[in-house]
Amino acid sequence: LGDEGEKEDENEGDGEEQNEDEEDDFFVPITKAEYDSLIGEVYNLLVKSLLKCRCYRDAYDFCARGIELFHSLKQDDSILQDALGNIKKVYTSRREKLDLSPSEEKKDDNGVDPRLLPAQGVARRVLYPWNDHEPDRKASETLELLNEILKDVAPKCEVKAVALPALHGTAGPHGINGGAKGQEGEVSIQLGLFAKEDIAPNEILLRETSLLTATNRLHDDLCDACNSPLPDLSSPNPPVPCSDCEDTIFCSQECHDQAQEIYHGAICGMEGLASIGRDIPDPKDKADYLYLLLLGRALAMAATQEMHPLDLPEVKYIWGDFCDFDLDPEPEEAGEKDDSATLPFSFHLTILQPIRLLEEMGLDPYATLPTYDTWILNTLYAKFRGTASGRLSTWDGGPELCAVHPLWCLANHSCDPNVRWEWGGEITFRARGVEERAVWRRKGANGQVEERKAEKEGIRMGEEILNHYCDVDLS
Repeated sequence: LGDEGEKEDENEGDGEEQNEDEEDDFFVPITKAEYDSLIGEVYNLLVKSLLKCRCYRDAYDFCARGIELFHSLKQDDSILQDALGNIKKVYTSRREKLDLSPSEEKKDDNGVDPRLLPAQGVARRVLYPWNDHEPDRKASETLELLNEILKDVAPKCEVKAVALPALHGTAGPHGINGGAKGQEGEVSIQLGLFAKEDIAPNEILLRETSLLTATNRLHDDLCDACNSPLPDLSSPNPPVPCSDCEDTIFCSQECHDQAQEIYHGAICGMEGLASIGRDIPDPKDKADYLYLLLLGRALAMAATQEMHPLDLPEVKYIWGDFCDFDLDPEPEEAGEKDDSATLPFSFHLTILQPIRLLEEMGLDPYATLPTYDTWILNTLYAKFRGTASGRLSTWDGGPELCAVHPLWCLANHSCDPNVRWEWGGEITFRARGVEERAVWRRKGANGQVEERKAEKEGIRMGEEILNHYCDVDLS
């Protein structure tokens, strides 16, 4: 037994060496001279890109580090010096607006307090020409597929293409935003939800569950899959734990089994993921980190199902508010606004943290680049930020839960919605009664206040289902 054990140990050692050799095959060694000749252009490109995205704090950090490196290598740093000049203009403008006293600043050797520079910028919501995962949302086969799925979720509804006012230019070979000229200017062809038959007031017309969920509450009493509250341990159907994860609990056996098949298989037992993006101290950062956690769930779904992230059914047919792909240079002047850039972007949440997620999942960010490239993550962010629903904390009023329900988000929004939605494990649409509809008031020609409100009950066959962003009674 001893000899056999030694042989097994030797074989295991050989296997480890073989794996290391295979990993080395992915990398090409370079000399110090080759590295020195390349690293300068890397810094130049990174700083210029961060400036275009208006991520000034990170641009400044890499700019300062790059200049120091260039000095040590005795290389030309003129590009970074120009960038530093632009960053200082932004810094001066910010400082004047904040009206800070000298004692409140902590300037470095460049005369800059990096804390005053914006860390988050913006990027474009682009449908990239090489993105062959985006479907033609208004094609008959797409509508047929969505309506087939909708039969179980909202049997009294159907999906149709609908013309809406265009917010910006069109995008994509299929006209993803469907740009067309209407009688009142350019319109955007989108999808909408319509009633196939009359729907009574207070009737639930849609019930949808999703496992593309996220919470920033660490170790809370919520189902890991659907984010509904966990039942009591003494209940007839108590919570179901994952056998390999100490802190992963599900509200039911059904959620447990679905999670294993849909997303948990790729991250089971990986404790390093648990703390990423959770218990964020600054309330203003909580929403951004929830989107990061949604991204992490999508990556886990793709890895578990061995599927490209943009082909996930929870994501594929969601609207991304894409704009035209334009290679023209963006504004070069520091602080100048690019109106086509509407997607929040930060080096930390768009680059660093997703790489950390992949590494914690045991995935090499470079070897898996075709599946998890930055443009793919940006496309996911573009879809999430336009369609995810959320729930506020009863403790501090900040966002704590969010989810993507791909059929629920097909309903377009209105200032006079005819449904209200609730989310707690599943999301529902409930038809509003007349007393719940918005009331519109204005001053008439005689100075008297005129009032207009809905007069019909429920939703009639053929009418569009109209959703709402927030409480319609907010003033």
